[in-house]
Amino acid sequence: MEENKRMVSKKFIIILISVIVILIIVALLIVFFVLFNNSQKNSQDNKQNSQLVSVVSKKNSYENEINKVSVNKNSYKEIHIEGNTYYQRISSDIWNGNYHQENFYTFKKMDSIIKVVSYSKYLEILGSVNFISDEKKDIYYNDKDSNYIILCFANGHSWCKMDLMDIIEDEDNIIIYGDESINGVMASGSGYFIAIPTNKPVGTEIEYRECYDDSEIDNLKKYGSTYDPHNIIADKPIIYLYPTQETEISVKLLKPENLTCSYPQYKDGWNVIARPDGSLRYIKNGRQLYSLYYECKSSVEFNTEKDGFVVKGEDSAEFLEDKLSVLGLTEREAEEFIVYWLPKLQSNKYNYIKFSDMNEINENMPFKISPEPDSVIRIFMTFKGLDSPVSVNEQKLTSPERTGFTVVEWGGTEIK
Repeated sequence: MEENKRMVSKKFIIILISVIVILIIVALLIVFFVLFNNSQKNSQDNKQNSQLVSVVSKKNSYENEINKVSVNKNSYKEIHIEGNTYYQRISSDIWNGNYHQENFYTFKKMDSIIKVVSYSKYLEILGSVNFISDEKKDIYYNDKDSNYIILCFANGHSWCKMDLMDIIEDEDNIIIYGDESINGVMASGSGYFIAIPTNKPVGTEIEYRECYDDSEIDNLKKYGSTYDPHNIIADKPIIYLYPTQETEISVKLLKPENLTCSYPQYKDGWNVIARPDGSLRYIKNGRQLYSLYYECKSSVEFNTEKDGFVVKGEDSAEFLEDKLSVLGLTEREAEEFIVYWLPKLQSNKYNYIKFSDMNEINENMPFKISPEPDSVIRIFMTFKGLDSPVSVNEQKLTSPERTGFTVVEWGGTEIK
């Protein structure tokens, strides 16, 4: 009997120990599971916090960069003229923020781009222009997470450049101060391309503020425009002489002080032997010529307000063929006129065109020709490029007669 009791007691102890061991194992498993889950959660939280810190750090970096260099107000000031606000450039300083700028050559006009774009759109625009040197592509941006402010323009026939003076990024928009200059007339034009990293979203509104130099501000105060209407350059007036027989002819320009260029070089007049076909021999050196050429500063304000023509750039050749015939030019003379002016006219969407009257032309550059001609035809075209058509009264043109000894001159100028 005692033996049986001992056996039961021993079994009970063994079972109790087994239960305790099992409970300990289960407890250890629970503790391990809880610790493992907490570890995973902490790892994820740390990762998210790290990403958040990275984003905040990147944003703060952009904002610090903008705040550090965006306010360059010492290079320009606000000017009020006749109720309008303009910005005068008062130093040669340019913005020293983070941006990349290049110039490129092109035969075609590129519409102005001023907007915030994605990285892929930045690459697309970058690939659409022909840069001066492909070797510089290694300094282009490659941050795919950034957006970019793009400024890009070319008119196709002039040297176009931009001085970036200041950039201010407000909460909802971007303000850019710049000085854009378009100079000269070239067979092929140049343009500028500027890219500026930004944390602003695509589509953010950009306000561009052009800054003007001292003379442009003075002209705005005096004339209401950036140019002096009394200082317009008359481009390429050329003179043809058609005597009825071979004749020695003297041509004198009566405001020689306004000349900026001439060929042959003008000194007290031109003396030539002219033939009925228009060919000329310059007496001074015997060179064969077909015309006399000069350019000059304007001494009159050409009337461009009341009437004229508005013509699509793409229709310029047909328009000139028609109107130059009415104004008395031969096909050869008209071809030379069109070849010179067509690249400039076609580069604009529309053009306002007016042909000056004879009184304006004679006042701007009077001339004296001996022997005195029987017929004189002087054509001077003024034009201004337009982004959209405007309403004007159509100019009435009259056809001159070409009889006897005939003198023909054509020229023109672009109103900026």
